[in-house]
Amino acid sequence: MFYDGVEVAGIKMSVAGIESLGISSKQVLLKSIKYLRSDFEKFQEAGYLKKAMWHIYAYMELGHPFCDVEEEFHIILDYLHLNKKDVFPDEKWLYKAMPLNKSVIRNILGKWSPNLHSMKIADAVQDIMKNITEKREGVYTYYSGKVLAQEGDKTLWDKTFKLYIQSDEAILYDVNSKKYYTF
Repeated sequence: MFYDGVEVAGIKMSVAGIESLGISSKQVLLKSIKYLRSDFEKFQEAGYLKKAMWHIYAYMELGHPFCDVEEEFHIILDYLHLNKKDVFPDEKWLYKAMPLNKSVIRNILGKWSPNLHSMKIADAVQDIMKNITEKREGVYTYYSGKVLAQEGDKTLWDKTFKLYIQSDEAILYDVNSKKYYTF
């Protein structure tokens, strides 16, 4: 198996919160995977394929849907003369986009402080659903709990969530756990 937890964690940290700069972590990772495969094709160095696999693991651990990386994944597997079960022995890797409903969003947000928050949990859930349903492009922040860090106009709370809505996708990013949820 190609999985290397340290390498995958490093890749995930390198794209964490990049959406705040108007750049899609999903697109950065997809381009990186294609670039690494292309370098393998030029130089015939297997290390490029290994690195591409680590990027695929990071992509999926961040919560991006497998279907968007599946074509590149199969090309890389063919070069490595492996099958899907060799690199993804568990079905846990086969992530799909989250269904848009109140209970799913509520579970993602988790325990919410009754006093320290951007809005009540029910209002946050409703706001997230409405913004996604109406495709209101932009960045929305939801938080709960005490302030952990603050610098200028940026603040990190016990629970900080950023909702990024673009014309073609909606992503809820759990800043504290560095996990993405695609709707």
